[in-house]
Amino acid sequence: MNQRPIRTIFDLVGYYGLTVEFLDLPAKNAGYLDPDDEPRYIALNRNLPHCEQVFTAAHELCHCISQHRKPRRNYRSRVLNHKGKSRRVQVFVRFQRRFVNRILPIEREANMFAMSWLVQMDPLTDLLKFLRRHPGKIWLCLFAATSSLIFKPFHCIKLALGRLLLPQPQS
Repeated sequence: MNQRPIRTIFDLVGYYGLTVEFLDLPAKNAGYLDPDDEPRYIALNRNLPHCEQVFTAAHELCHCISQHRKPRRNYRSRVLNHKGKSRRVQVFVRFQRRFVNRILPIEREANMFAMSWLVQMDPLTDLLKFLRRHPGKIWLCLFAATSSLIFKPFHCIKLALGRLLLPQPQS
């Protein structure tokens, strides 16, 4: 992993050891993650606007980070991957698997990650261009914006308290 400052999604892709390749892909194909078991690149359609490339890069990076293709990671929670011997545990886990995949399937998780990047880290112009091209994703934008407004203050408070309560290293 490289140590450059992360300013763009392409920097974050590089941080995780992947490269971005801009290819001539069919119009309906925005991009894809290297199909290898250990992905090395994210391919993006060079003919799409920058806002689409950013969203697609973030979407595919989420698939890589979350290891959605690995069979051992069908579910994000270890509990959901567990095969219990108890009948009660099996029923509970089966119910939870259906619930988790209905609420947050992996494509929706990747879209949420990508929209959160656009909302929080990218220029507003990219976000607005993306929403003009995909008006159906406004709900995703509203959810990402609301979640960042709710959780950002808690993150800042936690960071501040951590700095106040934890001893600082002496230089």
